Amino acid sequence: MAIKETELKEGALLQRVAARALEGRRLTRDDNWYEDFEVGQTIVHPRGRTIGETEHMALTNMVLNTAQLHFNQAMCDESPELFFGGRRVVYGGIVLAFVVGLASEETSENALAELSYDEGRHKAPVFAGDTLFAESTVLEKRDSPDHPDAGIVRFLLVGENQRGETVLEITREVLVRRKSGQR
Repeated sequence: MAIKETELKEGALLQRVAARALEGRRLTRDDNWYEDFEVGQTIVHPRGRTIGETEHMALTNMVLNTAQLHFNQAMCDESPELFFGGRRVVYGGIVLAFVVGLASEETSENALAELSYDEGRHKAPVFAGDTLFAESTVLEKRDSPDHPDAGIVRFLLVGENQRGETVLEITREVLVRRKSGQR
């Protein structure tokens, strides 16, 4: 019984410390509610993300991708004219995940759901060691038929590498909460 009481006291203490640390602080940004987005607005996301060789291999294998171009260096070496100068290409799902992640703080931190991804195109190959950047342009805003406390924002999400080459374009629809909570 003494251990249980100690654990409860420690838990209560941690909760008080955390509450004090967060007092007066916001957990989300103040500028990414449904009302804050304007059609035509382009948001240049401030962070970049370098894809490492280990991540490339681990994530490609984790999703059971069997395309040799992603993990067979011997094949790429045998025919460099066919395989990007003998370089293995990062799996596109990883590129998409990283670019969406780079955009998430500014576009979906107050989201209730990611509704769709559509019209996606990989425009240039990404290799281990490349650094990705993202920008989002608001294409459309509309009311949600099912959620009066939110609206739907359609973005064009663009991923670029460190050389400024567009590597990914995709539209995404996000159900974003309203500041007011109602239409």
